[in-house]
Amino acid sequence: MASLRAWERRYSVVTPRRTESGYRLYDDAAIAALAAMRRLVDSGWSPAAAATEVASGRATGKSGEPSAAPPRASTPMAHPEAASLTDALIEAASAVDVAAIESVLDRGFALGPFETVVDAWLMPALHELGEAWADGRVDVAGEHAASYAVMRRLSQSFAAAASVTRGPRVVVGLPSGAHHELGALAFATAARRRGLAVVYVGADLPVDSWRRAVRAFPTRAAVLVVPTADDRPSAARTAEALFESSSGILVAAGGGHADDLAPGVLRLPCSIAEAAAVVEETQA
Repeated sequence: MASLRAWERRYSVVTPRRTESGYRLYDDAAIAALAAMRRLVDSGWSPAAAATEVASGRATGKSGEPSAAPPRASTPMAHPEAASLTDALIEAASAVDVAAIESVLDRGFALGPFETVVDAWLMPALHELGEAWADGRVDVAGEHAASYAVMRRLSQSFAAAASVTRGPRVVVGLPSGAHHELGALAFATAARRRGLAVVYVGADLPVDSWRRAVRAFPTRAAVLVVPTADDRPSAARTAEALFESSSGILVAAGGGHADDLAPGVLRLPCSIAEAAAVVEETQA
């Protein structure tokens, strides 16, 4: 029952109707979706990947079995502390222990260069934290405390990289309605560390504000980060508006749901290190 509530709340797998007394009512389609979700999760899929598969309609065939093998998980950092640090982060978040969260981040960011830590430890750890929130192991308060601690850490890294910026101006941010910005700020930091003159405009930026941001000074590239499926329509509208209003600008997109936004949009790799390198190469 806890998993069902988490799937509804975090992944919108189903949206049941409610009676006047507040009881949920599930129709046949909702029951089939939940059954498919359960089979996928039990066979090794992460809840996030399973929810995407269910929403696509590919989750079951005529036999009712999953239509594909579970996608491979990202490769963990080859460091003996990585897994234990992820567990420690979730434990600290569960206890809403800010000092412990900061201690874990201190140890995590000491594992290697910024880009390696973010790609191989931090982002997978945050994904695991999200799963812990979804299944009730971590309360919203703990998830928020950890997320804000990470935001502070990334903001410090972004500010520290300002002294090496040069060259073309790149605007980085999220479209209107998009709020999950840790990946976007991590990418902006990686791009700035490569010497690009990055302007980070943050989350939930309306289309008109994107236009103003790229017109304020000569801008060579705009990078839209699209973390969720719900953010895609807004990101597509923003990309189209940027092409219409700024001749010659590169519009690139990154994040888990950045595919096929609009003709001409450059799809960036999921790795922030690789994505920053691609943007730098396009501006050479």
